[in-house]
Amino acid sequence: MKTSKKLILTFLASTMFSFSSVFAAWIDHFEVQFTPNTAEVGEAIDLTIEAVDKNNTVIKDYDGTILIFSESDPEAELPSALEENTYTYSLSDEWVVKFENAVKFKNSGTQNIHIYDLNDDTVFWIAEAEITEATVLQNVDIEIVSPENWLTIGENKIWISWTTQKNHQVKIIVNKDNEIKTTSNESGIFEVEVEDLNDWDNLIKAQVLDADWNIIWESDEVSIRVDLNSLNIKNIKVTPEAVDPENSFEIEVVTNPKLNSVQIILNDVLTDLEETSDWVYTAKVYAPKEPWTYKIDVKIKDELGHEKTEIWSSSITVNEIPLESATEEKVETIKPVMIKKEEKTEDDKKELKITWLKLVELKTKSILSWDPVEGADSYNIYKKSDDSELELVTNVKTTTFEIVMWNQEVTYDYFAVKAVSKTNSWEIYEWSLSDATKVKTGPELIILFLLSLFIGWLFLVIKQNKA
Repeated sequence: MKTSKKLILTFLASTMFSFSSVFAAWIDHFEVQFTPNTAEVGEAIDLTIEAVDKNNTVIKDYDGTILIFSESDPEAELPSALEENTYTYSLSDEWVVKFENAVKFKNSGTQNIHIYDLNDDTVFWIAEAEITEATVLQNVDIEIVSPENWLTIGENKIWISWTTQKNHQVKIIVNKDNEIKTTSNESGIFEVEVEDLNDWDNLIKAQVLDADWNIIWESDEVSIRVDLNSLNIKNIKVTPEAVDPENSFEIEVVTNPKLNSVQIILNDVLTDLEETSDWVYTAKVYAPKEPWTYKIDVKIKDELGHEKTEIWSSSITVNEIPLESATEEKVETIKPVMIKKEEKTEDDKKELKITWLKLVELKTKSILSWDPVEGADSYNIYKKSDDSELELVTNVKTTTFEIVMWNQEVTYDYFAVKAVSKTNSWEIYEWSLSDATKVKTGPELIILFLLSLFIGWLFLVIKQNKA
Protein backbone atom coordinates (compact mmCIF):
# COMPACT_ATOMS: atom_id res chain seq x y z
CA MET A 1 0.00 0.00 0.00
CA LYS A 2 1.38 3.38 -0.95
CA THR A 3 1.92 6.01 1.79
CA SER A 4 -0.70 8.29 0.24
CA LYS A 5 -3.24 5.51 0.21
CA LYS A 6 -2.46 4.68 3.83
CA LEU A 7 -3.23 8.32 4.78
CA ILE A 8 -6.52 8.14 2.93
CA LEU A 9 -7.46 4.94 4.75
CA THR A 10 -6.46 6.39 8.12
CA PHE A 11 -8.65 9.43 7.44
CA LEU A 12 -11.52 7.18 6.29
CA ALA A 13 -11.23 5.06 9.43
CA SER A 14 -11.10 8.06 11.79
CA THR A 15 -14.12 9.61 10.09
CA MET A 16 -16.27 6.49 10.06
CA PHE A 17 -15.42 5.48 13.63
CA SER A 18 -17.41 8.47 14.90
CA PHE A 19 -20.65 6.69 14.03
CA SER A 20 -22.16 3.80 16.00
CA SER A 21 -23.56 0.79 14.22
CA VAL A 22 -26.78 -0.70 15.55
CA PHE A 23 -25.75 -4.07 14.03
CA ALA A 24 -22.39 -4.14 15.83
CA ALA A 25 -23.60 -2.84 19.24
CA TRP A 26 -23.50 -6.28 20.81
CA ILE A 27 -20.24 -7.42 19.16
CA ASP A 28 -17.22 -7.39 21.41
CA HIS A 29 -14.32 -7.98 19.02
CA PHE A 30 -13.02 -10.02 16.07
CA GLU A 31 -11.13 -13.29 16.25
CA VAL A 32 -8.42 -13.25 13.56
CA GLN A 33 -6.12 -16.10 12.58
CA PHE A 34 -3.23 -16.47 10.16
CA THR A 35 -2.62 -19.94 8.68
CA PRO A 36 0.26 -20.48 9.03
CA ASN A 37 1.34 -17.73 11.43
CA THR A 38 4.94 -17.96 10.22
CA ALA A 39 5.91 -17.51 6.60
CA GLU A 40 8.55 -16.14 4.30
CA VAL A 41 8.49 -12.85 2.47
CA GLY A 42 6.11 -13.20 -0.49
CA GLU A 43 4.65 -16.48 0.76
CA ALA A 44 0.84 -16.57 0.67
CA ILE A 45 -1.02 -17.26 3.91
CA ASP A 46 -4.71 -17.68 4.83
CA LEU A 47 -6.65 -15.07 6.79
CA THR A 48 -9.75 -16.08 8.83
CA ILE A 49 -11.99 -13.50 10.54
CA GLU A 50 -14.90 -14.11 12.95
CA ALA A 51 -17.17 -11.58 14.66
CA VAL A 52 -17.68 -12.68 18.30
CA ASP A 53 -19.32 -11.53 21.55
CA LYS A 54 -17.73 -11.22 25.00
CA ASN A 55 -17.89 -15.01 25.43
CA ASN A 56 -16.05 -15.56 22.13
CA THR A 57 -19.27 -16.92 20.57
CA VAL A 58 -19.66 -16.25 16.87
CA ILE A 59 -22.30 -13.61 16.10
CA LYS A 60 -24.45 -15.45 13.59
CA ASP A 61 -26.32 -12.47 12.19
CA TYR A 62 -23.41 -10.08 11.83
CA ASP A 63 -23.63 -8.31 8.48
CA GLY A 64 -21.37 -5.35 9.06
CA THR A 65 -18.51 -3.97 7.00
CA ILE A 66 -14.92 -4.41 8.13
CA LEU A 67 -11.78 -2.41 7.35
CA ILE A 68 -8.54 -4.39 6.81
CA PHE A 69 -5.04 -2.93 6.64
CA SER A 70 -1.47 -3.58 7.79
CA GLU A 71 0.20 -0.90 9.87
CA SER A 72 3.56 -2.65 10.04
CA ASP A 73 3.80 -3.42 6.31
CA PRO A 74 1.73 -0.92 4.27
CA GLU A 75 2.88 -2.62 1.04
CA ALA A 76 1.47 -6.02 2.10
CA GLU A 77 -0.67 -7.74 -0.49
CA LEU A 78 -4.22 -8.06 0.92
CA PRO A 79 -7.19 -10.21 -0.21
CA SER A 80 -8.33 -9.41 -3.75
CA ALA A 81 -11.98 -9.54 -2.60
CA LEU A 82 -11.56 -6.25 -0.73
CA GLU A 83 -12.93 -2.99 -2.12
CA GLU A 84 -10.88 -0.03 -0.93
CA ASN A 85 -9.66 -2.25 1.92
CA THR A 86 -13.22 -3.03 3.10
CA TYR A 87 -15.35 -6.16 3.08
CA THR A 88 -19.07 -6.59 3.90
CA TYR A 89 -20.27 -9.82 5.47
CA SER A 90 -23.04 -11.76 3.70
CA LEU A 91 -25.17 -14.78 4.62
CA SER A 92 -23.10 -16.96 2.30
CA ASP A 93 -20.07 -16.35 4.55
CA GLU A 94 -21.88 -18.16 7.39
CA TRP A 95 -20.42 -15.46 9.68
CA VAL A 96 -16.87 -16.74 9.25
CA VAL A 97 -14.83 -15.14 6.48
CA LYS A 98 -11.81 -17.05 5.23
CA PHE A 99 -9.51 -15.57 2.58
CA GLU A 100 -7.33 -18.41 1.24
CA ASN A 101 -3.77 -17.66 0.04
CA ALA A 102 -4.75 -14.01 0.32
CA VAL A 103 -2.09 -12.19 2.36
CA LYS A 104 1.55 -11.74 1.34
CA PHE A 105 3.92 -9.61 3.38
CA LYS A 106 6.71 -7.80 1.56
CA ASN A 107 8.96 -7.27 4.59
CA SER A 108 10.42 -9.60 7.21
CA GLY A 109 9.88 -9.36 10.98
CA THR A 110 6.72 -9.28 13.09
CA GLN A 111 3.97 -8.08 10.79
CA ASN A 112 0.36 -7.32 11.65
CA ILE A 113 -3.12 -7.02 10.20
CA HIS A 114 -5.71 -4.65 11.73
CA ILE A 115 -9.41 -5.53 11.53
CA TYR A 116 -12.00 -2.87 12.46
CA ASP A 117 -15.77 -2.63 12.25
CA LEU A 118 -16.09 0.26 9.84
CA ASN A 119 -18.81 1.90 11.94
CA ASP A 120 -17.55 1.21 15.48
CA ASP A 121 -13.90 1.68 16.46
CA THR A 122 -14.42 -0.29 19.68
CA VAL A 123 -14.89 -3.51 17.69
CA PHE A 124 -11.49 -4.54 16.36
CA TRP A 125 -8.61 -7.00 16.52
CA ILE A 126 -4.93 -7.08 15.57
CA ALA A 127 -3.29 -10.30 14.38
CA GLU A 128 0.43 -10.87 13.99
CA ALA A 129 2.62 -13.19 11.91
CA GLU A 130 6.34 -13.81 11.95
CA ILE A 131 7.81 -13.25 8.50
CA THR A 132 11.34 -14.36 7.59
CA GLU A 133 13.51 -13.52 4.62
CA ALA A 134 12.73 -15.60 1.54
CA THR A 135 15.10 -18.48 0.97
CA VAL A 136 16.50 -19.24 -2.44
CA LEU A 137 14.57 -22.24 -3.70
CA GLN A 138 16.54 -25.05 -5.29
CA ASN A 139 15.32 -28.20 -6.97
CA VAL A 140 11.75 -26.92 -7.02
CA ASP A 141 9.54 -29.53 -8.60
CA ILE A 142 6.12 -29.38 -10.24
CA GLU A 143 4.21 -32.66 -10.21
CA ILE A 144 1.30 -33.16 -12.57
CA VAL A 145 -1.73 -34.77 -10.88
CA SER A 146 -4.05 -34.36 -13.87
CA PRO A 147 -4.43 -34.35 -16.80
CA GLU A 148 -1.99 -36.91 -18.15
CA ASN A 149 0.20 -36.01 -21.10
CA TRP A 150 -1.20 -36.70 -24.60
CA LEU A 151 -4.78 -36.86 -23.31
CA THR A 152 -7.62 -36.42 -25.84
CA ILE A 153 -10.76 -34.63 -24.65
CA GLY A 154 -14.08 -33.78 -26.27
CA GLU A 155 -14.49 -30.13 -25.26
CA ASN A 156 -12.49 -26.88 -25.28
CA LYS A 157 -11.81 -26.72 -21.53
CA ILE A 158 -10.15 -28.86 -18.86
CA TRP A 159 -9.35 -28.73 -15.13
CA ILE A 160 -5.68 -29.06 -14.27
CA SER A 161 -4.38 -30.09 -10.85
CA TRP A 162 -0.65 -29.84 -10.14
CA THR A 163 1.53 -29.62 -6.98
CA THR A 164 4.63 -27.59 -6.16
CA GLN A 165 6.03 -25.51 -3.26
CA LYS A 166 3.29 -24.48 -0.83
CA ASN A 167 1.85 -20.96 -0.80
CA HIS A 168 3.67 -19.81 -3.92
CA GLN A 169 2.59 -17.76 -6.86
CA VAL A 170 2.11 -19.82 -10.03
CA LYS A 171 1.67 -18.78 -13.62
CA ILE A 172 0.07 -21.24 -16.09
CA ILE A 173 0.89 -20.68 -19.74
CA VAL A 174 -1.43 -22.09 -22.40
CA ASN A 175 -0.26 -22.24 -26.02
CA LYS A 176 2.56 -19.73 -25.28
CA ASP A 177 0.32 -16.63 -25.16
CA ASN A 178 -2.50 -17.24 -22.65
CA GLU A 179 -1.45 -16.74 -19.00
CA ILE A 180 -3.41 -17.71 -15.88
CA LYS A 181 -2.15 -16.62 -12.43
CA THR A 182 -2.97 -18.55 -9.26
CA THR A 183 -1.41 -19.57 -5.92
CA SER A 184 -0.57 -22.99 -4.50
CA ASN A 185 -2.26 -23.78 -1.18
CA GLU A 186 -0.82 -24.98 2.15
CA SER A 187 -0.35 -28.45 0.63
CA GLY A 188 1.29 -27.09 -2.50
CA ILE A 189 -1.71 -27.90 -4.73
CA PHE A 190 -2.97 -25.50 -7.35
CA GLU A 191 -6.06 -26.20 -9.45
CA VAL A 192 -7.60 -24.13 -12.19
CA GLU A 193 -9.91 -24.59 -15.17
CA VAL A 194 -8.26 -23.82 -18.49
CA GLU A 195 -10.74 -22.63 -21.10
CA ASP A 196 -10.75 -21.65 -24.79
CA LEU A 197 -8.43 -24.46 -25.86
CA ASN A 198 -7.66 -24.91 -29.55
CA ASP A 199 -9.68 -27.45 -31.51
CA TRP A 200 -6.70 -29.78 -31.89
CA ASP A 201 -3.30 -29.77 -30.09
CA ASN A 202 -2.63 -27.60 -27.01
CA LEU A 203 0.51 -27.08 -24.90
CA ILE A 204 0.26 -26.25 -21.18
CA LYS A 205 3.08 -25.54 -18.70
CA ALA A 206 3.41 -23.93 -15.26
CA GLN A 207 5.95 -21.55 -13.70
CA VAL A 208 6.62 -21.07 -9.97
CA LEU A 209 7.31 -17.41 -9.09
CA ASP A 210 8.93 -15.61 -6.16
CA ALA A 211 7.57 -12.56 -4.33
CA ASP A 212 8.78 -10.27 -7.12
CA TRP A 213 7.17 -12.46 -9.83
CA ASN A 214 10.52 -13.78 -11.01
CA ILE A 215 10.48 -17.34 -12.42
CA ILE A 216 12.22 -19.77 -10.06
CA TRP A 217 11.07 -23.02 -11.70
CA GLU A 218 9.26 -24.14 -14.82
CA SER A 219 7.48 -27.43 -15.61
CA ASP A 220 7.65 -29.49 -18.75
CA GLU A 221 4.91 -28.92 -21.32
CA VAL A 222 1.81 -31.14 -21.30
CA SER A 223 0.09 -31.81 -24.64
CA ILE A 224 -3.72 -31.95 -24.66
CA ARG A 225 -5.69 -32.72 -27.82
CA VAL A 226 -9.26 -31.50 -28.33
CA ASP A 227 -11.22 -33.71 -30.73
CA LEU A 228 -14.76 -32.43 -31.20
CA ASN A 229 -15.90 -34.83 -33.89
CA SER A 230 -14.52 -38.35 -33.72
CA LEU A 231 -17.81 -40.29 -34.09
CA ASN A 232 -18.77 -42.05 -37.29
CA ILE A 233 -21.89 -44.08 -38.09
CA LYS A 234 -20.70 -46.57 -40.71
CA ASN A 235 -23.85 -48.57 -41.44
CA ILE A 236 -27.38 -49.31 -40.27
CA LYS A 237 -29.29 -52.47 -41.22
CA VAL A 238 -33.00 -53.22 -40.74
CA THR A 239 -34.21 -56.86 -40.99
CA PRO A 240 -36.76 -57.27 -42.46
CA GLU A 241 -37.30 -53.96 -44.17
CA ALA A 242 -41.10 -54.34 -44.09
CA VAL A 243 -43.23 -55.85 -41.29
CA ASP A 244 -46.86 -56.13 -40.27
CA PRO A 245 -48.19 -53.63 -37.71
CA GLU A 246 -46.74 -54.04 -34.21
CA ASN A 247 -44.52 -56.94 -35.28
CA SER A 248 -40.87 -57.03 -34.28
CA PHE A 249 -37.80 -56.53 -36.45
CA GLU A 250 -34.02 -56.47 -35.88
CA ILE A 251 -31.90 -53.35 -36.19
CA GLU A 252 -28.10 -53.28 -36.42
CA VAL A 253 -25.87 -50.20 -36.23
CA VAL A 254 -22.15 -50.30 -37.07
CA THR A 255 -20.22 -47.45 -35.42
CA ASN A 256 -17.36 -46.74 -32.99
CA PRO A 257 -16.69 -49.46 -30.40
CA LYS A 258 -17.29 -49.12 -26.65
CA LEU A 259 -19.60 -46.12 -26.87
CA ASN A 260 -21.52 -44.89 -23.84
CA SER A 261 -24.82 -45.17 -25.69
CA VAL A 262 -26.22 -46.06 -29.10
CA GLN A 263 -29.92 -45.36 -29.61
CA ILE A 264 -32.46 -45.27 -32.42
CA ILE A 265 -35.53 -43.06 -32.60
CA LEU A 266 -38.59 -44.55 -34.31
CA ASN A 267 -41.95 -42.81 -34.26
CA ASP A 268 -40.72 -40.62 -31.33
CA VAL A 269 -39.79 -43.71 -29.27
CA LEU A 270 -36.17 -44.01 -28.07
CA THR A 271 -34.63 -47.53 -28.00
CA ASP A 272 -31.21 -48.46 -26.60
CA LEU A 273 -28.98 -50.81 -28.60
CA GLU A 274 -26.55 -53.30 -27.07
CA GLU A 275 -22.98 -53.81 -28.27
CA THR A 276 -23.06 -57.48 -29.34
CA SER A 277 -19.58 -57.43 -30.91
CA ASP A 278 -16.86 -54.90 -31.74
CA TRP A 279 -18.35 -52.00 -33.70
CA VAL A 280 -21.80 -53.69 -33.87
CA TYR A 281 -24.87 -52.68 -31.81
CA THR A 282 -28.23 -54.46 -32.12
CA ALA A 283 -31.77 -54.40 -30.72
CA LYS A 284 -35.21 -55.96 -31.24
CA VAL A 285 -37.76 -53.24 -32.03
CA TYR A 286 -41.54 -53.27 -32.47
CA ALA A 287 -43.11 -51.52 -35.43
CA PRO A 288 -45.85 -48.89 -34.99
CA LYS A 289 -49.46 -50.02 -35.46
CA GLU A 290 -50.31 -47.63 -38.29
CA PRO A 291 -49.26 -48.56 -41.89
CA TRP A 292 -46.57 -46.17 -43.15
CA THR A 293 -42.89 -45.88 -43.99
CA TYR A 294 -41.22 -44.56 -40.84
CA LYS A 295 -37.83 -42.87 -40.69
CA ILE A 296 -35.23 -44.14 -38.22
CA ASP A 297 -32.76 -41.71 -36.59
CA VAL A 298 -29.55 -42.89 -34.89
CA LYS A 299 -28.05 -41.13 -31.85
CA ILE A 300 -24.62 -42.06 -30.44
CA LYS A 301 -22.48 -40.74 -27.55
CA ASP A 302 -18.94 -41.58 -26.39
CA GLU A 303 -17.14 -41.30 -23.03
CA LEU A 304 -15.66 -37.92 -23.97
CA GLY A 305 -19.11 -36.41 -24.20
CA HIS A 306 -19.21 -36.33 -28.01
CA GLU A 307 -22.70 -36.73 -29.42
CA LYS A 308 -23.82 -37.34 -32.98
CA THR A 309 -27.32 -37.74 -34.38
CA GLU A 310 -27.91 -38.94 -37.94
CA ILE A 311 -31.40 -38.05 -39.14
CA TRP A 312 -33.25 -40.57 -41.33
CA SER A 313 -30.34 -42.95 -41.53
CA SER A 314 -32.76 -45.77 -42.39
CA SER A 315 -36.48 -46.61 -42.43
CA ILE A 316 -39.01 -49.35 -41.75
CA THR A 317 -42.18 -49.99 -43.74
CA VAL A 318 -45.28 -51.10 -41.85
CA ASN A 319 -47.56 -53.14 -44.13
CA GLU A 320 -51.22 -52.37 -44.55
CA ILE A 321 -53.36 -55.40 -43.60
CA PRO A 322 -57.09 -55.68 -44.47
CA LEU A 323 -59.18 -55.16 -41.35
CA GLU A 324 -61.04 -58.49 -41.63
CA SER A 325 -57.83 -60.49 -42.02
CA ALA A 326 -56.20 -58.72 -39.09
CA THR A 327 -59.22 -59.33 -36.86
CA GLU A 328 -59.41 -63.00 -37.77
CA GLU A 329 -55.71 -63.48 -37.17
CA LYS A 330 -55.93 -61.83 -33.75
CA VAL A 331 -58.91 -63.92 -32.68
CA GLU A 332 -57.19 -67.16 -33.71
CA THR A 333 -54.10 -66.47 -31.58
CA ILE A 334 -56.00 -66.34 -28.27
CA LYS A 335 -57.36 -69.16 -26.19
CA PRO A 336 -60.13 -67.51 -24.16
CA VAL A 337 -60.27 -68.40 -20.50
CA MET A 338 -63.68 -69.67 -19.34
CA ILE A 339 -65.39 -68.13 -22.40
CA LYS A 340 -67.71 -69.99 -24.75
CA LYS A 341 -68.48 -68.94 -28.35
CA GLU A 342 -71.70 -70.14 -29.95
CA GLU A 343 -73.99 -69.49 -32.89
CA LYS A 344 -75.87 -66.25 -32.39
CA THR A 345 -79.61 -65.87 -32.31
CA GLU A 346 -81.42 -63.03 -34.06
CA ASP A 347 -81.14 -60.60 -31.12
CA ASP A 348 -77.37 -61.31 -30.70
CA LYS A 349 -76.23 -60.09 -34.13
CA LYS A 350 -75.12 -56.61 -33.09
CA GLU A 351 -71.28 -56.37 -33.04
CA LEU A 352 -69.87 -55.02 -29.76
CA LYS A 353 -66.70 -53.28 -30.94
CA ILE A 354 -64.34 -51.29 -28.69
CA THR A 355 -63.78 -47.79 -30.10
CA TRP A 356 -61.68 -44.78 -29.17
CA LEU A 357 -59.11 -46.61 -27.09
CA LYS A 358 -57.18 -43.87 -25.27
CA LEU A 359 -54.02 -43.75 -23.13
CA VAL A 360 -52.96 -41.32 -20.40
CA GLU A 361 -49.40 -41.70 -19.02
CA LEU A 362 -48.78 -40.29 -15.55
CA LYS A 363 -45.62 -40.37 -13.42
CA THR A 364 -46.47 -43.59 -11.56
CA LYS A 365 -49.09 -45.25 -13.74
CA SER A 366 -50.65 -45.51 -17.20
CA ILE A 367 -54.43 -45.38 -17.65
CA LEU A 368 -56.23 -47.08 -20.55
CA SER A 369 -59.77 -45.91 -21.29
CA TRP A 370 -62.38 -46.40 -24.02
CA ASP A 371 -65.92 -45.41 -24.90
CA PRO A 372 -68.71 -47.42 -23.25
CA VAL A 373 -70.09 -50.15 -25.53
CA GLU A 374 -73.87 -50.52 -25.47
CA GLY A 375 -74.81 -54.09 -24.59
CA ALA A 376 -71.44 -54.95 -22.96
CA ASP A 377 -71.57 -56.32 -19.40
CA SER A 378 -67.81 -56.07 -18.82
CA TYR A 379 -64.48 -55.87 -20.62
CA ASN A 380 -61.50 -58.22 -20.89
CA ILE A 381 -58.00 -56.64 -20.83
CA TYR A 382 -55.31 -58.41 -22.87
CA LYS A 383 -51.52 -58.03 -23.06
CA LYS A 384 -49.68 -58.85 -26.26
CA SER A 385 -46.44 -60.83 -25.74
CA ASP A 386 -43.25 -60.79 -27.82
CA ASP A 387 -44.42 -63.74 -29.94
CA SER A 388 -47.75 -61.97 -30.68
CA GLU A 389 -49.68 -64.28 -28.34
CA LEU A 390 -52.46 -62.64 -26.32
CA GLU A 391 -52.56 -63.01 -22.53
CA LEU A 392 -55.72 -62.30 -20.53
CA VAL A 393 -54.87 -59.80 -17.76
CA THR A 394 -58.21 -59.16 -16.04
CA ASN A 395 -61.91 -58.44 -16.47
CA VAL A 396 -63.25 -55.01 -15.52
CA LYS A 397 -66.74 -53.55 -15.23
CA THR A 398 -65.63 -49.96 -15.90
CA THR A 399 -64.23 -48.43 -19.08
CA THR A 400 -60.78 -47.77 -17.57
CA PHE A 401 -57.78 -49.90 -16.56
CA GLU A 402 -54.81 -48.63 -14.52
CA ILE A 403 -51.27 -50.03 -14.81
CA VAL A 404 -49.06 -49.00 -11.88
CA MET A 405 -45.36 -48.48 -12.74
CA TRP A 406 -43.94 -48.37 -9.16
CA ASN A 407 -41.28 -45.82 -10.13
CA GLN A 408 -39.00 -48.52 -11.55
CA GLU A 409 -37.18 -48.76 -14.88
CA VAL A 410 -39.62 -48.03 -17.69
CA THR A 411 -40.54 -50.66 -20.26
CA TYR A 412 -43.30 -50.89 -22.87
CA ASP A 413 -46.01 -53.50 -23.52
CA TYR A 414 -48.99 -53.72 -25.87
CA PHE A 415 -52.54 -53.83 -24.50
CA ALA A 416 -55.95 -54.38 -26.13
CA VAL A 417 -59.57 -54.72 -24.97
CA LYS A 418 -62.57 -56.97 -25.81
CA ALA A 419 -66.20 -56.37 -24.90
CA VAL A 420 -67.93 -59.19 -22.99
CA SER A 421 -71.69 -59.82 -23.04
CA LYS A 422 -74.23 -62.59 -22.38
CA THR A 423 -76.36 -64.41 -24.93
CA ASN A 424 -80.07 -65.02 -24.55
CA SER A 425 -79.20 -68.30 -22.89
CA TRP A 426 -76.97 -66.43 -20.38
CA GLU A 427 -73.75 -67.78 -21.80
CA ILE A 428 -70.77 -65.40 -21.66
CA TYR A 429 -69.56 -64.25 -25.10
CA GLU A 430 -66.39 -62.32 -25.99
CA TRP A 431 -66.36 -59.99 -29.00
CA SER A 432 -63.57 -58.89 -31.37
CA LEU A 433 -60.29 -57.39 -30.18
CA SER A 434 -59.62 -53.64 -30.24
CA ASP A 435 -56.48 -52.15 -31.75
CA ALA A 436 -53.41 -52.78 -29.57
CA THR A 437 -51.89 -49.76 -27.81
CA LYS A 438 -48.31 -49.41 -26.58
CA VAL A 439 -48.35 -48.65 -22.83
CA LYS A 440 -45.52 -47.55 -20.54
CA THR A 441 -45.14 -50.17 -17.81
CA GLY A 442 -42.59 -51.41 -15.25
CA PRO A 443 -40.89 -54.70 -14.27
CA GLU A 444 -43.23 -55.26 -11.28
CA LEU A 445 -46.21 -55.46 -13.61
CA ILE A 446 -45.98 -59.27 -13.57
CA ILE A 447 -47.33 -59.15 -9.99
CA LEU A 448 -50.33 -57.18 -11.20
CA PHE A 449 -50.79 -59.64 -14.07
CA LEU A 450 -50.91 -62.66 -11.77
CA LEU A 451 -53.34 -60.98 -9.39
CA SER A 452 -55.50 -59.75 -12.26
CA LEU A 453 -55.60 -63.22 -13.88
CA PHE A 454 -56.89 -64.71 -10.65
CA ILE A 455 -59.54 -61.98 -10.19
CA GLY A 456 -60.64 -62.33 -13.83
CA TRP A 457 -60.94 -66.10 -13.54
CA LEU A 458 -62.89 -65.77 -10.27
CA PHE A 459 -65.24 -63.21 -11.80
CA LEU A 460 -66.07 -65.43 -14.76
CA VAL A 461 -66.65 -68.49 -12.55
CA ILE A 462 -69.03 -66.50 -10.32
CA LYS A 463 -70.94 -65.18 -13.32
CA GLN A 464 -71.35 -68.65 -14.77
CA ASN A 465 -72.50 -70.08 -11.43
CA LYS A 466 -75.14 -67.38 -11.19
CA ALA A 467 -76.27 -68.24 -14.73
